Amino acid sequence: MLDALAAEAEGEEGTRALFGELIEPLSDSFDPRLAEAYLDTFARLLERVAPELQADALLRRHRALGRPTEKPRRVVVLSRVTLGADVAVVSPFLAAAAAAYPDAELLFAGNLKNYELFEERAGHLPLRYGRTALLRERVAVGLELAGRLDRPGTLVIDADSRLSQLGLLPFGPPERYLFFPSRAYRPESAEPIAALACAFVKETLGCDVRPFIAPVETKWVPPTDVTISLGVGENPAKRVGGDFERRLVQGLLDRGHSVLLDKGGGGEETARVEELEQSCRGPLYTWQGPFAPFAEAIRASRLYIGYDSAGQHVAAACGVRQITVFAGAPNGKFVERWRPWAPAERAALVQASAL
Repeated sequence: MLDALAAEAEGEEGTRALFGELIEPLSDSFDPRLAEAYLDTFARLLERVAPELQADALLRRHRALGRPTEKPRRVVVLSRVTLGADVAVVSPFLAAAAAAYPDAELLFAGNLKNYELFEERAGHLPLRYGRTALLRERVAVGLELAGRLDRPGTLVIDADSRLSQLGLLPFGPPERYLFFPSRAYRPESAEPIAALACAFVKETLGCDVRPFIAPVETKWVPPTDVTISLGVGENPAKRVGGDFERRLVQGLLDRGHSVLLDKGGGGEETARVEELEQSCRGPLYTWQGPFAPFAEAIRASRLYIGYDSAGQHVAAACGVRQITVFAGAPNGKFVERWRPWAPAERAALVQASAL
C-alpha cells in the first residue's frame, strides 16, 4: 500500500490526494493515537521517497526528542509554512528564543512572505517550500535544509513544522533540537493552539510570551475602520456560499465604515474580491501584494472579519477586535485548536451554520 502511495505521489494529483485525504486528516485530528499513526505512516513514506532515510531510525530519533541540552550560538526557528500558524504558533518560539538565548544569532527558516511578518525581530534563513509541490520536492527541500542545520552550536526549534514533516526529518540530534508536539500536547485541553504553544514555551524555556508580529513598518496600505480577508487557503469548504460576502461588505459600507479588503494572491479569491469591488458602493479599498503590509493594516483597524485564516491570528496578536467565521472544519477539536487566542470580548467566533 505504501509503495502505491509513494508512486501516486510522483504526480501532482497523487500528492494532493495523499495530503488532502490521508496525511492532513491524520495530523488535523489532534488525537494522540492518530498522531502516532501519522508518524509511522509518514516515516515509511519518507523511506520510499528518499532511500537514504530509514523509517525505524527516523522514528527512534523522534521518540528521543526532549529538551535540548547544548547552549547554542545560533537558534533557527522553523516556519510552519502557513501564515496563520507562523503567527499563532511560531512567533511565541521566536520571542522565547530571543529571551532565553540573547547572545545567540536568531534566524527564521521559511519563505520570504512568512518571514516579513517578523523581519524586525529575527534574521532570515531563506528557502522555498511549496504547499502544492510534489512529495519528493518537499522532502528534498527538507533534506537540503537539514544539511544546513545539523551543525554544532545550532539549536533548531521546531513547532511541528511541515519543513521537517512534523519532526521526522533529521534536522539535528535531540540535544540540539526542541520539538513542540502540537497535535498530541495536552490532548484533553480545550485551549487554542496559540495558548498551548505559549504553555509549552513556559514549560521548556521558562519564558512568558505571547504571539506577535513585527514587520518592517510601511505606509503602503490605507488605514480603515474594518479590514476583511475572504481567503480560504485553497480550501473552498471554508467559504460561506450565497450572497453572504456581498451582504457583509455592503452592510458595513452602508453603516458608514471604511473597509479594506485583501485581494489575496490571485486566482479564485482575487476574482471574488474584484467582483465585490465592482458591485459594492462606499469607501471600499482593496489591497493586493505582500501579506505583511496587510497585517499592519489589521493592526491599525478597529475590527477584523474573515474566515479561518491568517488574519484572525494577526488580529488576536495585535489585540484587535474580530469576527471569525468557521466553516468546513474537519472536527470540533480543530475549531478549538485553531480559534484565535484573544480575550473573549475581542474575538467572536461564528459557525457558518448560524449564518
